[in-house]
Amino acid sequence: MEALAYLGTTNGIIWIIACLPIGFLLIFISYLLFNKFPAKWYCDYDEEPSAELLGKRVSFKGSGIILSIITAICLMLCRLQFNKGYDILFTALGISIIILLMITVSDFKYTIIPDQFTVALAVVFLAVVIYDRLRGYNIFSSEWWQPIAGAAIGGGAMLLINAIGVIIYKKEGMGFGDVKLFAAIGILTGFPGTIYTIFISIIIASLGFIVTIIVQKITSKNSDEPVLEEIDEDNDIDDADKENIESDVTEVEESKGFYLAFGPYIAIGTIIYICFFNLINNAVSMYLALFK
Repeated sequence: MEALAYLGTTNGIIWIIACLPIGFLLIFISYLLFNKFPAKWYCDYDEEPSAELLGKRVSFKGSGIILSIITAICLMLCRLQFNKGYDILFTALGISIIILLMITVSDFKYTIIPDQFTVALAVVFLAVVIYDRLRGYNIFSSEWWQPIAGAAIGGGAMLLINAIGVIIYKKEGMGFGDVKLFAAIGILTGFPGTIYTIFISIIIASLGFIVTIIVQKITSKNSDEPVLEEIDEDNDIDDADKENIESDVTEVEESKGFYLAFGPYIAIGTIIYICFFNLINNAVSMYLALFK
């Protein structure tokens, strides 16, 4: 109700309208920086930059426009929640959303989360928490220990997932970049906010995993069948030979492995938590009240 009341004020209308050009400007600057940052940022510690990293990495004409609209919407949602006297807080959260979007692009495109992005995010979130406490807002954490607990839970949860992956699948289930990222996020989300953010991220990642598997199955089926038919027409192979070819194709595909970057889903889950902070916490409180 408070958000709707703010939306009806002149200041609220001006801010909401301003979020659109601000979103485009921030993403445009972010894309410039993303292309200008050292190529080594997007490599593992023991790797050298590829030719792709040395050239233009992202183009604003494509994903930039979409991300600008998404950023504008996120800024609008943040402004509706953090309006009265929260200008500095709103600005900091806007900056954090930009960093999270750059992390999304980096991990999705290069399967790496630069430490520089994670450190920047941790600094911004730490500044938000300190400012929040000094001003007496206590929006994200009402107790001093909650940011510490949030960082421990966030990083610890990712380490646990990684340990489970090593035990069951004999390989890392989670990159260490994800561990550091969620530890940084936990500083802001605190306790129990980090738990909510983890659940949101897992739900979104599960949906992304299902969609990715379906798309890969369809793509694989469409690309394999013509090849087998062409071989059959040219060489008159029998069913046994065709089965051997299909088996070889399957082995090659399995040897390539499957990788689903979790960083983008962590970032998206965090953005959702920030943008719908009041709604999520009120919904959880109402649900828990049913058991009292």
